[in-house]
Amino acid sequence: MSNLTHRRRSAALTGLGAAAALALLAACGGGHTESKDKQDKGVASITTASASGSPTPDASSEAGRPQLRLDTSPAEEARLNGIYLDCLRDHGVPGGYKPGSSQWYPGGGGRGRDSAARRACLPKLPLQPPELDPARNPHYLDDFREYIRCLNAGGLKVKGLPDGSGWNYDGPLTLSDSEQADLDRHCTLKAYR
Repeated sequence: MSNLTHRRRSAALTGLGAAAALALLAACGGGHTESKDKQDKGVASITTASASGSPTPDASSEAGRPQLRLDTSPAEEARLNGIYLDCLRDHGVPGGYKPGSSQWYPGGGGRGRDSAARRACLPKLPLQPPELDPARNPHYLDDFREYIRCLNAGGLKVKGLPDGSGWNYDGPLTLSDSEQADLDRHCTLKAYR
C-alpha cells in the first residue's frame, strides 16, 4: 500500500469511498464527480486535450456546471456529485450500490453507452475549485507543496509527485480513513487559500 498514488482531484472529495468512485470515473474517461436532482441542463460539450495530454473541458462545457469551492461542505459536495452519478445511472451506465451506501456508482462495461451518457450528463458534473486547477491557479505548485508539508506534519507520510498531480504514501499508515479525510480537508483549506 506504500506505493499507492493519490490523485489531487479525488483528494478534494468527501470520504474515501467517493474518492475511489471518482478515480474510477476519471480512469474510465470521465472527469470529476456526482446526487439526486433530476433537472436536465441541456446538451453537453466535448472536452479537449491540454498540452500535457490530459482532458480539459473547453469553456462551453463548463458553462452552467455546478462550481465547488474549497469550503463546500462534504454533504453539499456529496449531493452535487450524486446528481451527476444519478444522471449516469438514468442514462443506462452499468453500476450498482456499494454496501452501506445509498449512492449508486458506475461499474465496468458498456463503453459506447458510457461515452454518450457522460456527454449527456456533463452539465451536471461539478467543477473542482479553481484553486485546485493548475491551469487556473498560477500558484498551484507552491500551494501543492504546502499541502504536502501539511499532510506530513499531520502524520500522513506522503511524497508529492513533481508535477503536482498527486502523491504516493511514503511510510506506514498511522491514520484511519476518517482521520486521513479530515486531515486532507484541513490541509486543502490551509494550503490552497
